[in-house]
Amino acid sequence: MTADLIIPAYKPDKTFLEAVDAMASQTLSFEKIIVVNTEQKYFDRLVYSAKFLDEHKSLDVRHISKREFDCGKTCNFGVKISQADCFIIMSQNVVPESGDVAARLVAALENDPKCAVAFARQTVPDKASEIDKYAKRYFFSEDSAMLTAKDLDSIKNGTLRGLNGCAAYRRDVFDALGGFPNHIICDEDMVYAYKALDAGYKIAYVADAVVTDHALLTDKEHMRKAFDYGVCVLKNPEIFDYNAVKENGKKMNKLLLSHLKRKSFSGEAFKLRRIYKAGKTGFKKALKYAKMSPADLNRFTSNPEFWRMDEILRDRKSVNGHSGYGRSEAEVEMLSKPPVRAFKREEEDK
Repeated sequence: MTADLIIPAYKPDKTFLEAVDAMASQTLSFEKIIVVNTEQKYFDRLVYSAKFLDEHKSLDVRHISKREFDCGKTCNFGVKISQADCFIIMSQNVVPESGDVAARLVAALENDPKCAVAFARQTVPDKASEIDKYAKRYFFSEDSAMLTAKDLDSIKNGTLRGLNGCAAYRRDVFDALGGFPNHIICDEDMVYAYKALDAGYKIAYVADAVVTDHALLTDKEHMRKAFDYGVCVLKNPEIFDYNAVKENGKKMNKLLLSHLKRKSFSGEAFKLRRIYKAGKTGFKKALKYAKMSPADLNRFTSNPEFWRMDEILRDRKSVNGHSGYGRSEAEVEMLSKPPVRAFKREEEDK
């Protein structure tokens, strides 16, 4: 089974360079390493005067503008470039822990024709906080699993997260299911996972394929991430359950707070309360997204361009082909009646 690697990138840093180096030296050879980069100036700034592009001849870098970026559409764009039997989508902040991560993920697809996706276990660096370490353990256990339609509730309530940190997709199934949604603020991987499970396919969690997530979020970024996730949940009620996701967040916070106190991480308990408050604010604020002004949306979201496109798409949907765009009720009523007969002036005089 041939494989390609797809990495969506925006303002990449040295971790991105490490990730590409590590994936290029995997035991599984990629046909292509496709980078879909948003805003070329940031990419050029990173690789300027470096031998990066010379060392990676198989790298296929495609640049898009920030206005063109969309979580689902950008990934779909990368998939269209690929001609391989399967592809791995990986975050720019993720670095594989061993040289066989890609091989283990692809093997899971090869071993079961009904397996649509295989995703890796995520960890954090040793220097990361206990909060981040516990959160990764909460979502990514040390035991592998095969998910089926019986596990749809794990997507509905938010206990299954982060496939596209590093996940392999079977191309024929991906095409058959229509790929990722083309307009989505985040969690395009969860929407696809739901479609795959609902259609009778399986998703493999490969715990011995381990990657390290080097992304560190500030309180404000936690708030914005929670807001975007809340919007995604509300816009896709057939997939997510807002109240169940909220309850799962409360449950995780209680477990984590108890863990910190039990392990004497009292200092981090204060940090957790701050992070939880920021996330709770963002998630709750999402309930009012439809009534928020553009200025408020830009303040709470991490993806302002999504809302520009969202407004355009909503305007298109509001056009009524029968009544036309912007016509008043009086105009529509007038047009529905037969035309008034016109008389010549001589006839009127008679």
